[in-house]
This record gives sequence, C-alpha cells and structure tokens, in this order.
Amino acid sequence: MKVLIRADANKTVSMGHVMRCLSIADALKSLGASVLFVCAKSDAKELINKRGFDVSVLDTDFDKTIDELPKFSALIRQENPNLIICDGYYFSSLYFEEIGKYAETVYLDDYSKDAYPVDVLINYNIYGDLTDYESIYKKANVKLPKLILGTDYAPLRKEFIEAKPIEIKEKPPFNVLVSTGGSDSLHIAKTIADRFVKEPEDGIKLNILVGPFSSDYDYLCNLEEAHPDMLKIWSDITDMPEFLSRFDYAISAAGSTTYELCRMGIPSVIFSMADNQDLINITFDSKIIIKSAGNAQKHFDETISNLLHCIYTIEECYEQRVMYSDAQKKCVDGKGALRIANFLIKGEGKDEKNN
Repeated sequence: MKVLIRADANKTVSMGHVMRCLSIADALKSLGASVLFVCAKSDAKELINKRGFDVSVLDTDFDKTIDELPKFSALIRQENPNLIICDGYYFSSLYFEEIGKYAETVYLDDYSKDAYPVDVLINYNIYGDLTDYESIYKKANVKLPKLILGTDYAPLRKEFIEAKPIEIKEKPPFNVLVSTGGSDSLHIAKTIADRFVKEPEDGIKLNILVGPFSSDYDYLCNLEEAHPDMLKIWSDITDMPEFLSRFDYAISAAGSTTYELCRMGIPSVIFSMADNQDLINITFDSKIIIKSAGNAQKHFDETISNLLHCIYTIEECYEQRVMYSDAQKKCVDGKGALRIANFLIKGEGKDEKNN
C-alpha cells in the first residue's frame, strides 16, 4: 500500500499535526506500507526526514489549500497512492471531493462539528467517541464515513507501547515539566519561568521543553544560565518516553502531549492556548483525568496564576496525584497508532463505528 500524508507544521500551525502523523506513518511502515509526506512549505521537512520519511514540498500557502489542488492533484496522479491522509484545519469539502477522485481519503478531525466527504474519519481525542457524528452528517446530507473514535486510537510514537509509567513520589525534590507546543505564541513558558525564578520553591525544579518554532529559546537559555538550580531548558528530544520518565508533574498545552502524559501516568494540569484545544481541556477536566488551568488565550493572567499554584502545591496533593495518574493510565495505552494502521491497511480495529 502507498500512502500520502498531507500535513503542515510552522510558527502558526501546531507541531502536533505532523507529530501524530509521523506516529501513524511509523505504524503504517511497520505493516509494509510506503509513506510520502506532502507539505505546503519546507518548515517541517528536516524533522520528517529525520524520522525516515521523504517529503514533497508543494511551495504553496498552508492556509489556502484550495489553491494547491492543481499541484497536489498532479502529485497524486504521479504517485498513484491507495490512501491519502489529511491533517489540518484548512481543508474544505471541495478539497476532499477533488482528491477523493484519485484515492481513498482519511481526515484527522479535532473540531467535531463539520461533515467532510471522506472515506475514514479519525477523532482519537478524549471527546471523540462522545461526538454525535451521525447527526452531523445526516444534517449536512453527507455520507457518514467509517469512524475511528476515542483515546484507544491516540497515535503516540511506537516507543510508548513498551514504556513504563512513572512512580508517584510523595516528597520532594520534584522535577516539573513545562510543555507549551511548537511555537508558544502566547509566551506561556517564558512567563512561567520569569515568575518562578522570582519566587522559587525549595525542592522544585522547572524543566521547559522548547519547541522548534519558539522565539523565546535564547531568552530561556540565558535564564537557565542565570538560575541553573531552578530551571533547565530542553529541546529536540528524540526518545520522548525516556524524557518524560524524568518528571513528577507536568503542565502542558492541551494537545498531543496530553496523551503522552496520560500514557506515562504523569499527574498534569493542562490549558488551552488555541480554539482547537478547548474541548480537550474541558473534557479531561470534567472526566477527572487531568486538571484544567483555564484558557490562556482568553484569560491569560488567571491561567498563569492557576498553573503556578499547581506547581507550588505539588507536595500537598499526593493522594490526588495518585488518583489522577491512575485515571490517565487507563485512558491511553500507547497502541493507538498501530490500531489506526491495522484498520487502514487490514480493516481491523476495535470499537470502530462502521457504516
């Protein structure tokens, strides 16, 4: 089977789209499929190449996908794939109708509100299997695709399958991870680091994972140099399970990293920094799996205060951290990407809703 994956990552578009597609690509490759990534620009090319996949760059605007159809359609005809997977928020019904003339189409959906004319729709999010897609598609008079829903399908890197969750520590020292995505356009990590070094807490060290498109990397490195006992900066992680195993607690944007934290059983607090993260943020909190600190895009100061409060009170909530950790481990088992690949290649899966 030949598969094309159409996804982007840049200073505007979350890294999560490409990262989860890479996990699916690894699983597809393990089952004998060949995979080619297709991107509007070359921003993510080096990252994708490092993971062992070729990239075709269209040299188009990532947010004007309808204009790329002539180039993409020509590429599809040249490659003659069996399957085209699309991940992003700028694809329209017309787009899918056009590329669907050449191959079966798959869409990774996060918003759960529009009906797309695709063959397979994947929503692995915590709210995925709560969404009434039947009604959405019936109302739009669009044929219901095969549905792959829920956190059993969270597409984590293959290393997470055998990963060992952390043990919950009762007493300090505590290593706290701060993960704010590929670009951190709201400068959450910088703000938290600035406030923490001004009011440090004994026994707590902040570890900030800086994304490849962050404009704050140099600033944070200088802050680390000035406060090495309080702060450590990380980037370009290759073994994510091993990296996460170092931490006792995490604060994270409500994106793909959330599901990795679940797999490792790391008690966490999450926040929204974009509209597409709201449902993740709200649903994890309502299910008592991960705490929410709020919406940083709408209530920045309040969200920062909530995050810092959680950091400062880690030692006071041992029993609560154990409870959350247990709930997280039950939510994600690390085999989601392989389940997706098995379904796409063999038609095998678990609890899919197929019409």
